[in-house]
This record gives sequence, C-alpha cells and structure tokens, in this order.
Amino acid sequence: MEYLSRDELVRLFKVARSHNPLHHVALLVGLLHGLRVSETLTIRGRDICDGRLSVKRLKKSRPTLHTLRIDSDSLFDESPLLELAKASPETELFPWSRQYMDVLVKRYAALAGIHPAKRHYHVLKHSICVLLWQETHDLNAIQDHVGQRSSSSTLIYLRADAALKAQMTVVGMSFNEDA
Repeated sequence: MEYLSRDELVRLFKVARSHNPLHHVALLVGLLHGLRVSETLTIRGRDICDGRLSVKRLKKSRPTLHTLRIDSDSLFDESPLLELAKASPETELFPWSRQYMDVLVKRYAALAGIHPAKRHYHVLKHSICVLLWQETHDLNAIQDHVGQRSSSSTLIYLRADAALKAQMTVVGMSFNEDA
C-alpha cells in the first residue's frame, strides 16, 4: 500500500493549486475526508451545510459527517467549498470523470516529483489514514473517519507505519565495526 508523506502532500498541493484552484480543492477534500475518487465526484453543494460535509460512502462503508478544515494555510484550507456549495447546491461540485481525476493526479504528482507508484487518487485516502495512525495510534478513529465497517480493513495502516519504521531503521543502520 502506497501513501504520501507530509512533504509529498505539500508538494502535490502546491503544484495543484498553482495550476487550478478547483483541482486543488478536489484533491484536498479527497485527502482530508479519506474519499475514493467516486465519492469526491458525487459531492453536491447540498452535502455541505453549517461547515460540515456529509459523505456518502461507497462499497458498503458507513456514511460520515465531517467538519470542514478552515485553515490560515490556504494549502490545507477547505473554505472555498463553502462558496462552491452556496453557488451550486444541486449540482456536483467537481463535474469530472474518474479518468480525468486520474490524469490530474498523475500530472500534478509527476510535476511534484512524486514516485510513479504513488501517482493515483486513492493514495490520498491511504495518506490520511496513515497520518491519523501516526498522530493518534487509534484504529477506531481511522475506521470511523473513513467509514470502514471492518476493523481488519483498517489494520493495513498500522502495517504501513510499521513498514516505514523498518525501512528507516535499515537505512540508518551502521555496518561499521567501529560504531
């Protein structure tokens, strides 16, 4: 399972925002709410009310209600969604195809210098889950955030963090007898 580090996320969002602010918001929503691409593309203006996003999950996941992130750092600020929602309550906020989103992620990730294996939309969902694990060490928090019904699905993020720790340990190992 691939995911983006904090540094990679910053690079990706800087590139996306510099090319198209609406693309940037679509990617940001996918990250912060742990969305599949199809879930992002079905968001309508009416799904946003009182600073919260109602997420209709797919693949038998539980629906979730998330507070929008309003941040002084525009790179991670979802406040543009409020205006989009007000202007288009009955229409999809991101009227694109899954294929178009895939092209955008691949293009922006390449421009951001992100490894080709990580250039897909679903990496955003994995990224927020790994970040949540690293911050909370609470599998229930992750499971609830992304609407997963089975805790076994959530364990993958614990394993990803453990794999990263193992890789960093190997990279930092000293093989010098004098060390």
